Amino acid sequence: MNLRPYQQQLITDIRLQYQLGKRTVLAVLPTGGGKWYDSIARNCWTMPSICKIEGCDKPVDSHGMCAMHAQRVRRYGDPHYVTPEQQRRANNRAAQLARFDCVKPDTYRKRHGRHEHRVIAEQMLGRPLQLGEIVHHIDGNKQNNDPSNLQVMTQDHHLREHLAPDAAPIEWQGRIKYPKEWAQEFGISVQRFYGRRRAGWSMDRIAATPVRKWSKSNA
Repeated sequence: MNLRPYQQQLITDIRLQYQLGKRTVLAVLPTGGGKWYDSIARNCWTMPSICKIEGCDKPVDSHGMCAMHAQRVRRYGDPHYVTPEQQRRANNRAAQLARFDCVKPDTYRKRHGRHEHRVIAEQMLGRPLQLGEIVHHIDGNKQNNDPSNLQVMTQDHHLREHLAPDAAPIEWQGRIKYPKEWAQEFGISVQRFYGRRRAGWSMDRIAATPVRKWSKSNA
């Protein structure tokens, strides 16, 4: 049947609005496109707005199904078909969840590719973590992700929390200075000074051990 341009446009508008799940827009669309157009409008009004596959709430695209399920029917003849790649990803996800109880004690637990303690912290705050926010384990156990053991703080505050035992003044050769001042005197960074102190180095050894400076000429 030959349709006039405005009739074809009206039919296209109706189908588009139903694909987007907007049934109320049909009431304000103009009518009067003829008997054939009115029949199309009535049929569209009775079409479901969501996919007929159970558990799917996507808008209808074709044959009462969403685009994903309709494409599976066209390609494989089954709307519930799962490709080998999707099955592989599901198996990997199940394997990761099964390894939760056997991860190393010094590593963070993962939940669907993300650190579990950060996911729990976001649920506690009710918002995503902002740039520079760190989730601190109060008892020092990286595997204890109980909400009562997690504390959100800035990166600077988190660094001070971990370095608090080493941040006190240190007496050496009759002088008392803070770690930052000793590091400047020895010509090393504060992080390197803290690291050597946590490794059990004495002040004499730290002062006598120079920092290796690598360059392209001697690499």
